[in-house]
Amino acid sequence: MSPKPVTAKTRALKLSQWLPALLMLALALAFLSRPVAADHHEQKVDVREAAVSVAAVITDIDYETREFTMQLPHGNFVTMTAGEGVARFKEFEVGDAIVATYLTSLAGEVRAPTEEEKAEPWQELDAAMIAGMEERPGVAGMRVIKAVCTIEGMNRVAGTVMIEDPRGKYHLIGDVAPEKFKGRMLGETVIIVYSEAVALTLEKAEDMAAE
Repeated sequence: MSPKPVTAKTRALKLSQWLPALLMLALALAFLSRPVAADHHEQKVDVREAAVSVAAVITDIDYETREFTMQLPHGNFVTMTAGEGVARFKEFEVGDAIVATYLTSLAGEVRAPTEEEKAEPWQELDAAMIAGMEERPGVAGMRVIKAVCTIEGMNRVAGTVMIEDPRGKYHLIGDVAPEKFKGRMLGETVIIVYSEAVALTLEKAEDMAAE
């Protein structure tokens, strides 16, 4: 897949749209760093995981796969899967205002992809092969992705980054180690290993207000 041309004006516009959301997410970060194996060769790398809480509105939901898309307050969309800890998932509907706490991570080096990786831009790794990953509460069976992505937004101070994967879906990743994106630019194509976002808790805003 050829990268989309990104002009300076487009990059500035995208960053201005995403920056408030990135800052908001950063305020809720609770992180854990641990060495894990990020590939099939059991190479040890540093993984930074983050639990992020955010207010949003459900715009799409699939009860069979437990996947849903939510729109953040500034208009951005994020897709994730409801973890095993989310009870009564079928009670949620499109249009519900919610507060979601979800877990995501960024692992391994962030670098330019090889020609071989460009030819296979999306790979699902076995989470069970990644030391300790299956032990995280609420994320049993989570997918770990190795993908050729485009950097769409960065906040080095807050430690957050927004990427677009080869399928055109966006992912907000929190608690990113500053050195991971040193020298990187908006619009740059990189190879990243990350876990699929998984909702640990999902609450209807109206229920929380009534408490």
